[in-house]
Amino acid sequence: MQFFWFGAILLCAALLPVFLAENWCRRHKVKKIFPVPRGMGWLQRTAVWLLCHLPDTISCSRWLTGCSEDIVGKLYPGMKKEKFIRQHVIRKMMVGYGGMLAILAFMMIYGLLNQTPELSGNTLQRDDAGGKSRDVQVSAEIEGVTEEKSLTITVEPRKYSRSEREALMRDVKAYIDACLQGDNSDLQHVNRPLFFPSDFPGENVTIEWQPEDYNLIRQDGSLGELSAYQLPIKTKVTAVIIYDQEKEFYSKEICLTAPEKSDEEVLDEQIREAVQAADQGSSEKLTLHLPDSVGGRAVEWKYQKQSQAGTILFIVFLFLAGCIWYQDNNLKKRLEERNEQLLYAYPGFVHRMILMLGAGMTVRRSWNRLLDDNERLDSGHLEEDWLYREMKYTRIQMESGVPEIQAYLEFGQRMELQQYKKFSQLLIQYIKRGSKGMQALMQQEAAEAEKQRRDLAKQLGETAGTKLLMPMMLLLIIVLLIVMVPAFLSM
Repeated sequence: MQFFWFGAILLCAALLPVFLAENWCRRHKVKKIFPVPRGMGWLQRTAVWLLCHLPDTISCSRWLTGCSEDIVGKLYPGMKKEKFIRQHVIRKMMVGYGGMLAILAFMMIYGLLNQTPELSGNTLQRDDAGGKSRDVQVSAEIEGVTEEKSLTITVEPRKYSRSEREALMRDVKAYIDACLQGDNSDLQHVNRPLFFPSDFPGENVTIEWQPEDYNLIRQDGSLGELSAYQLPIKTKVTAVIIYDQEKEFYSKEICLTAPEKSDEEVLDEQIREAVQAADQGSSEKLTLHLPDSVGGRAVEWKYQKQSQAGTILFIVFLFLAGCIWYQDNNLKKRLEERNEQLLYAYPGFVHRMILMLGAGMTVRRSWNRLLDDNERLDSGHLEEDWLYREMKYTRIQMESGVPEIQAYLEFGQRMELQQYKKFSQLLIQYIKRGSKGMQALMQQEAAEAEKQRRDLAKQLGETAGTKLLMPMMLLLIIVLLIVMVPAFLSM
């Protein structure tokens, strides 16, 4: 019970920010930061309130912002970093706060469902007769012994007195008399399965059954194969009533009779016979005309539809789980793909820029010419080209009035790859100093880019070989099975 009250108090305290956030957001007219499922707006408002009232050292800490500061500039060029980080932090706080409320609610429910009796002095409370036994963990402090002794005591429910036990047996026998016949009219006209109860509801009473002839009546009360017997036939069943390791036998006479068909069984048989007759009458035709009436009743035939609702719900659940997993891993996966694509595109980018600079073109003109060539030659896949997107954003910056040197510097910073940072610095030096003394540095960078291209190709080849290792092993196992199985079978 203490666990329940502990969880309840913490849950009430944790829900206090919800009410404070409602008033605060209404007073400050806070709008939705991003769309959320219907009914979850209170969780977003609470996360916004918590974020606004947390100290800056916590709200701006790395463990709360995560990798959002590094990713926003790479995946979303031009998007305000503060806006993306704010949305990312609010999402994390929604998950954390919602999970905390769920944990506290679980603690409260768990404490309510797992209440243990209080130990008053040296007395343990038993369940009343008919209750269940329970294991209680206690500790004993013994005088003169420093260490507490822990043990588990099984507390059995109260047992009936002799008079109460006799009354209980009468109730059990009356219960057997009432339910034994099952769907039969009485025990002298039994043609349907009997009902064998295994216990007496509300009491610690077990009932075992012993039919006189297991060929006539089985252990579960169902009837055996009666076609080999001359009906009616008399037999009996015995109920073994067990309470507190004491047994009492109670026998009942049974008369088995020929089974009587119900109206539904008769109708089913008429339908089968009518369909069978229609099938035999049209066996030489291409069509089977089902009977229009059965037993004097009109019949309308329809295809029976099989519901696939359960399968559809299961597929939808898997789809939703996959969407949630994709949502969590999409940012990092796209970042990895971006970095791989940029590394692969770097040698070609450097060679083309150096080629145009060597032809006497300025850095800005070479930059624009490279973009125009990409748009003309590969216009269908430019939205998937991260290098093109970054270069295009840099050109937009320069056209908007950003100084050329600053635009190239920010280009290298957004890339965050050492190769692009180094080349952006070379471009800045080229603008400041001109081509004098820069040709050698450019040629050296081109040579390094060519070496990186060969290393990257080698690495991609090794990766592809590793991926092919498992299929090759499977093929080897299949070949070994094809060779060895016939050899073992022929031995």
